[in-house]
Amino acid sequence: MINIEKAFVTENRSVFDFFQQPGMGFYIPLYQREYSWDTDNIEQLLEDISKGIERLAEGNDDEIRFLGTIITVAETNKNNIQPQDTQALPARIDKLIDGQQRLSTISIFATLLYKQLSIIGSKLTVNHIEHNELSEICEHWKEKLIVLFSLDLGRGTPRRKPKIIRGQKDKWTRDGNVDSSYLSPIANYLGAFIDQVFNKKVFNGLDKNRLGQNITQNIKTIENWLKSKVIAAHVLNTDDFVPAWQILDGIDEEHIWLYERPLLKKLVNEKEINKKSSIGFIINELVQIFSVCHYLTERCCFTIIQPSNDDWAFDMFQSLNATGTPLTAIETFKPAVVLETQENENEFKGSLNEKGFSKIEELFKKSLTAQQKSKLTNDFLASFAVAFDGSKLSSHFSQQRKWLDRNFKEFENYHSKTAFVSFLGNYAEFYRIGLLEYDGKSKEHIPLISGSADSELASVLVLFLKESNHKMAWTILGHFYKEVIVGSKDSVQNFIEITKILVSFYSIWRAANNNSGLDNVYRAFFKMDKVKWNENRCYSVDEVRQHFKRALKEAELDDYLIWSIRAFAKLKYNNSYSVCKLSLFIASHDTIPDPENLGLVKKGVNGSNSYLNLEKWNSSDLNTIEHVAPRKNDGNWDENLYKIENELFQSVGNLTLLPSEINSSAGNKGWPEKYLYFRHLSEKDPKILLELADNAKVNGIKLSNETIQKLQNSNYNDHILSIIKLGESNMWDASIVESRGKRIIEIFWNKLSSWLG
Repeated sequence: MINIEKAFVTENRSVFDFFQQPGMGFYIPLYQREYSWDTDNIEQLLEDISKGIERLAEGNDDEIRFLGTIITVAETNKNNIQPQDTQALPARIDKLIDGQQRLSTISIFATLLYKQLSIIGSKLTVNHIEHNELSEICEHWKEKLIVLFSLDLGRGTPRRKPKIIRGQKDKWTRDGNVDSSYLSPIANYLGAFIDQVFNKKVFNGLDKNRLGQNITQNIKTIENWLKSKVIAAHVLNTDDFVPAWQILDGIDEEHIWLYERPLLKKLVNEKEINKKSSIGFIINELVQIFSVCHYLTERCCFTIIQPSNDDWAFDMFQSLNATGTPLTAIETFKPAVVLETQENENEFKGSLNEKGFSKIEELFKKSLTAQQKSKLTNDFLASFAVAFDGSKLSSHFSQQRKWLDRNFKEFENYHSKTAFVSFLGNYAEFYRIGLLEYDGKSKEHIPLISGSADSELASVLVLFLKESNHKMAWTILGHFYKEVIVGSKDSVQNFIEITKILVSFYSIWRAANNNSGLDNVYRAFFKMDKVKWNENRCYSVDEVRQHFKRALKEAELDDYLIWSIRAFAKLKYNNSYSVCKLSLFIASHDTIPDPENLGLVKKGVNGSNSYLNLEKWNSSDLNTIEHVAPRKNDGNWDENLYKIENELFQSVGNLTLLPSEINSSAGNKGWPEKYLYFRHLSEKDPKILLELADNAKVNGIKLSNETIQKLQNSNYNDHILSIIKLGESNMWDASIVESRGKRIIEIFWNKLSSWLG
C-alpha cells in the first residue's frame, strides 16, 4: 500500500533556510539543459527585488517574493555522482530535477553581493569610530551569503566548495585545480570565486571564453544594477531603488543589522550624498546593500518538493509545466470583464469591452518568450497605473491582478467599468504604436494625426522621447491620444501641443539637471485632483502646461540666465546623449553661419533649412554625434578643452552630427586634417576638391580616399557650414567651444520656450 503523504515531501523555505542545510550540495544531472537565463530573466528578478524592498520600506512587513517550485531528489547512491573525488563528496547530495536556473542565478547573485560588501567595507578605516561595528555587520552578511554559493566540506583547501555542480563535467575536489575540476561555467565561476575569497586574492575579471556570453552578461547586468542603482540610490534619489533613510524608516533594524543602532541610524538620517569618503556616505551604501541581502535571503522563498524517487519527480515536473507559458495579470483580469459583460449585455463578443481587450491583446502579439511577455506586462501596467491615478504598481503578479480587479469592481455602474476597459485598450493602442512600433523610417507620421500642422514635428519629437527612454511622457500622451482615437474635437492639435510641451519640459530639465525628481512631477500631475478617475475626466493643454511650468520653476529651471549657466556645465555627450542630439538638430534648424562670429550660427529665415523632419532625424548621414576635438588629446589640441573641472571636450559646443562610418574614420585626427574632412562634406566643386587635395599634400596630411568618397556621398551638410567658416588657420580651442556651446544653448532655449508657451 503506497503512503501518498510520504511520497512527496513539500515545504516552504526562504532562500537562506534552503541553502544553509549543513553539508548539502546540489548536483545537476547530465540530461538537464545548460544554464539559459537571459537578461530578461535577470532584469525581472532585479525589478522584483527593487519593488519588494520599496514595499518593505513603506511598512509592508508581510512582503515576500515567491520564486517558484524547486524539485529535488536525495541521491542515496553516491556512486551515481560522476566523475568524483571520493575524498570530496558532500555529506548530502540533492539532484536538481527542476529549479537549476533559479538556484544557479541566486548563487551568482550571492557572490556579487559578497564582492560589493568587501569593496565597500574596505573603504572603512580605523579613523572611523564606527569601523568595528560596521565591519561586524558586513561579516554577518558575508557569512550568510557564503552558504548561498558554497558548501563547507570540512576538509581540503579551501574547505568550502561550489554549491552547485553539473554531472559528467564537474567534480567536487578536495584540493584539485579549479579549472580542471569544474568545467561547467557555473561551477567554474563559483570555484574561482571561492578560491579568490578564501585565498585572499584580488577579484579577477570575467573570462568570457570560459563562462560564455550568457553568464558573463548576467553577471554584468547584476553588477551594474548593484553599482548604479543600489549602491548609488541615496545619491540618485529616483524610483529605481529606495535610499538608505527610507529603508530604515520602514524596515526593522534587526533585518538590516541585527538590533537597533541609534548612532548608525542617526548618521543615515543626515543624508550625506556628496562626500564619498565620509562615514555617512559609506554607511548609506552599506544599508542599501544590506537591504538587498535581507530581501534575497529572507524574503525570497521557494516551495520545495522532494519526491521519494526519480519517477515521481519527473511526473511532478511534467505536471507543473503542462500549462506552458505563465499567465499574466491582464489575462487573469479578462474573465472578470467577460463575466460582467455577459451579465449586462448577455454576450461578450461584439461588445465595447471585447473591442477594448482586442487592443490590449494586440500589444502582446509580438512577445515571443514568457520573459518578454512578463516584462511588457509589467512595463505597460506600471505606466497605465501612473496615467490612471499616479500610483506606483508593483511588478508582482498578485499585486497587479488585485489592482486591476479592485479598480474595476469599485466603479459603481457598468458604464464606468466599460469606460475603464476602453481607456485601458486605447492606452495599449498608443503604447504599442508610439513606444513599441513607430519608427518614422517610412516618413509616415504617427497614425491618425497626419495632415495636421506640425504633425511631422510631433512625430519627430515622439521619436526623441523614445530614444531618450522617457517613458513617463507616455502617461500623459496616452490620455491625449485616447481623444484622438475617439475623434474628440481639436484632439489632434492638442496631442501635438502636448508633445511639444513634454519635450520642452524634459529637455529643459535634463539639459541642466539629472533624472532625479522627473517621475515625481508626472505622478504629482495625476494626483492633483485627489479624485478617483472617471470617464468624463479630460485634461486640457493649458492644465498640463501650467503644471510642468510650475515644476520647472520649483526646480529653478525657468529663468534663462540661471538655466543657461547650468546647461553649459551639464549638457554634455556623457550626461545626456539624446538631449545633445536634439539640441544639435534644433541649432541646425533654419539657421545660417554667423558672419560676425566665425564658427557660430544664427537664426535664419523660417522654412529655409528644415532639420526637424523625419527624413533627417532618421538619416544615416546624421545618426552619430561626433566630438570635433576628440575624447583623448594626442597633443594636437588645446589643453584647456580637457581640464577635469569642466571637460569642455564633452560639451555640446564641441559636438556635431556626422554619419557613423565617417565618425569612426575621422574621430581622432588633428584640427587641420579634420577641417579638410569637413570641407569635403560640404564641397561638390571638382576644382575646389583638387585644391583641397593639393593643400593636404603640401601640409603633409594624408587623407583617406574612401573616407572622402563617403563624405561626398552624404546628403546633408548645412549644419557643418558654420564650422567650416571658422577656417583652417583659426584653431579649434576652448574659446570657440565655449562660444559655440553658449550659442547652441541659447537657440535651444528659444525653441523649447516657444513650444512650452
